[in-house]
Amino acid sequence: MQVKELLQLTHWVDKNIKTANVAKKYQQLQAILQHNVNSRNNQPQQPFKDQKDDVISTIKDISTGSLTNEQERMLDTLGIERHLGTHGIEKLEEILFKNGLDMATAAAEIATIHQDISNGVKQSDQLKASLTPLVSEDEEEDDENSDVVMRIHFQNEVAMENLSDFKKWGSTWWDIGRGIAMAHDHTPEDIRVVGAQKGSIIIELAVIAAIATTTSTIILSALKVADRVLTIRKKAEEIKSLKLNNKKLEDDLEKEADKEKSQGLKNITQEISISLNINENGDGEKLKVLEKSVKSLIDFVENGGEVDFYADDENVSEDEQNDIEQLKVNFAEIKKLEQRVLAIEHKNS
Repeated sequence: MQVKELLQLTHWVDKNIKTANVAKKYQQLQAILQHNVNSRNNQPQQPFKDQKDDVISTIKDISTGSLTNEQERMLDTLGIERHLGTHGIEKLEEILFKNGLDMATAAAEIATIHQDISNGVKQSDQLKASLTPLVSEDEEEDDENSDVVMRIHFQNEVAMENLSDFKKWGSTWWDIGRGIAMAHDHTPEDIRVVGAQKGSIIIELAVIAAIATTTSTIILSALKVADRVLTIRKKAEEIKSLKLNNKKLEDDLEKEADKEKSQGLKNITQEISISLNINENGDGEKLKVLEKSVKSLIDFVENGGEVDFYADDENVSEDEQNDIEQLKVNFAEIKKLEQRVLAIEHKNS
């Protein structure tokens, strides 16, 4: 994760966690629960609905969609991310209702959540205090700052474990980069390697905003296709579970799923070529390499690879502003669809 990227996360915590008083609202709920635990037999129990609703209304509106995957993972490391949004609400309702209300246990678990968030905010403050001087004193403005960083995670079925893998996936990303770059009248040489990280191998590429946006559009479109295909297959599984002995209906749904996937992936290249005004007759070579690029990128993501995007908002030029805004919209939608697709896959399995 880049220094500026980490610093931006601390600003996000200030705006979305501190300003919204998330920790304090959990604390107020915990205080009433603890009061009820400590109250004697002849003292009435205090209602906590208002405090519970206040927590839910606050955390449900906090979206991490604007964060990169690296920022979101760091937010989880800080102990904050798991208590926000849908996950946070489900956990809270589980504590208070699903398993029958044990007031003492509920008070203790809410206290733990409050402590997690408070500690996470303190760590974020410490990071901000340490990083701000480093970033503010760096007055060098190089060409990289105006580019989008495209972070590629070689993991799962696309992991690089030996030189053969390195050659294979290096060639694949050359095809991906070449096709999308040519679609924007650029060359593979315009996509620069600016960093690499340990672990599951991560390579960072500096690209113009338009290339990053097109890449995100392809991934988003592929996930939409996957969502539709998995939904159809889920219906087929539901019919099987009903034991209706309607083999034809089951087979028809499976065929429909295969057709949806095949046609959907073909449509992605067509939609991208239309949006970029690539004419099949006049730009045959462009269309050919774009089609290969789209297929390779989809294969990469389907096999567990991950592509993340980071843009330094402070150094975005005016002519790239629209692409950056679209990139943010795409990326937020990608993360939502990834969670939905994973949930459907889990249910189907």
